[in-house]
Amino acid sequence: MHRNKVLTLMVVAALFLAVAIAPAAAQETVERYVGFVPPALTSPFHVAMVDGAKARAEELGWKLEVQAPASEGDFAAFVTTVQQLLELGVEAISINPIGTDSAITAVKAANEKGIPILAHNFITPFDEGEVVSYIGYDQWGGAEKLAMYTCELIAQKYGKSAAETNGKIYILLGIDSIFSHRRTGGFKAGLEKACPNVEVVGEQTGEWLRTKGSEVASIALQQTPDIDVFYGNSDEMAIGAALAAEQLGLTINEDFFAVGIDGNPPTLDLLAQGKFSATLGVDPFRMGVTVIDTMAKVFAGEEVPLVTLTPSVVVTPENLQDYLDGLLWTEPEAGFPEFDNDLPTIPEEEMMDMTPEATPGS
Repeated sequence: MHRNKVLTLMVVAALFLAVAIAPAAAQETVERYVGFVPPALTSPFHVAMVDGAKARAEELGWKLEVQAPASEGDFAAFVTTVQQLLELGVEAISINPIGTDSAITAVKAANEKGIPILAHNFITPFDEGEVVSYIGYDQWGGAEKLAMYTCELIAQKYGKSAAETNGKIYILLGIDSIFSHRRTGGFKAGLEKACPNVEVVGEQTGEWLRTKGSEVASIALQQTPDIDVFYGNSDEMAIGAALAAEQLGLTINEDFFAVGIDGNPPTLDLLAQGKFSATLGVDPFRMGVTVIDTMAKVFAGEEVPLVTLTPSVVVTPENLQDYLDGLLWTEPEAGFPEFDNDLPTIPEEEMMDMTPEATPGS
């Protein structure tokens, strides 16, 4: 009799414990509804980032709502897109701003609703509004690394050391923004350090587009036929320049080189085919994954860095496969914010204390 009573009490206790634990277990597997806003989906870079975010969200059983303006320069549409997602009831949202004023308006809209907002591919804190975490790579430092590799390409072409070589570089700028400023400033800083005798013979916006990059490069080659390198603030513009030069009878990686920033899938394909020279690979797919992982930490009540720094690496035909296999990706870490001040992202005094292996984004 006593034994039966004990068994009954144990069953009741087990049932009570199961009921108590059930809400917590349900909470762990709850489907989150989150938003993701690129500046547009005209670039393979942003498409790849969306793919990464979608893949990770699907693994977690989340619903990811992706909306974007038709063009990267439509700042008003960017704000409207964010506001629409907030009205749909997203529980968190990540944005990739280009226009600072429009981004602040979007951030404040999320703040007013108490919705956590993140910024991806962007590590410059806004003067107003509260962003949970800025996720992205060091554009200045990455562009500087790419410039140093570019110096080596020119030096090999002319059979000289990088410090002694001459050469001509044309820069394809993006839409006027901190992105274009940082990628241009860092690249020029790298040239000055590694090959100071190389000349920048022109700069013109390609508006982040392959077609525009091709148009600009065609005109540039008519004016300066012996350009050694086309550097694009984005891969797409550099690809356009390479196509334009080839149409004029020049051979890439012999007569001229094309380098850019992003590490987009089309660029990687061209690298494998010997139709591109080098890209700063920032792995947009894994950056997209990082955004969702950061949201998951926020939902779990974990503290996340104000700046979540993702890695960048110069990708060449020699290390392409390692990059594709994810072997060159390192875990995101807390980093320094980036400002539109024409200075390196990592303060010089901090850089002095860092080894190359420890430098964020290396």
